[in-house]
Amino acid sequence: MHFDIAFPIDLIRFNSTYPPRYLNAKDLDKPAADVTITKMVIQCPFKTDWEVYVSRTDGIRCRDVFDAIYASFNTVLTPLERQSIPLKDRKSYEEACKLRCKATHGLTAVEEAQGLKRVDVLLHNTVFQGLTQPKSGGDWVLNLGRSA
Repeated sequence: MHFDIAFPIDLIRFNSTYPPRYLNAKDLDKPAADVTITKMVIQCPFKTDWEVYVSRTDGIRCRDVFDAIYASFNTVLTPLERQSIPLKDRKSYEEACKLRCKATHGLTAVEEAQGLKRVDVLLHNTVFQGLTQPKSGGDWVLNLGRSA
């Protein structure tokens, strides 16, 4: 499965088939875990203060997790978050933003006008590689890999 968290969940696809197949409603509506869970806190190892919260009284589905991750990282940086960017990192984040905006077909100008988002701070480490839970009942960890 390929999910680049910089882009909406309707672009998630299975690359193991030829041609690649986008996830359908049946895929997205599968339970997110082996047991029914109604609340989930996901930690991002790259930015420990950014947590993703997922909840659904009828049990969390894959769709809920993917939506929450995308929404959380598609958030424009707050003025405080922008001010806290070390000067040495600013150019790298801006370059990541430009590449993301360029890849957003048809919406490049809209994305550029919004400016830096949380996903840009990940510096291309935006490919979903699953969730892990270090200890039973603890927070989940978002595993990300480098985009192409």
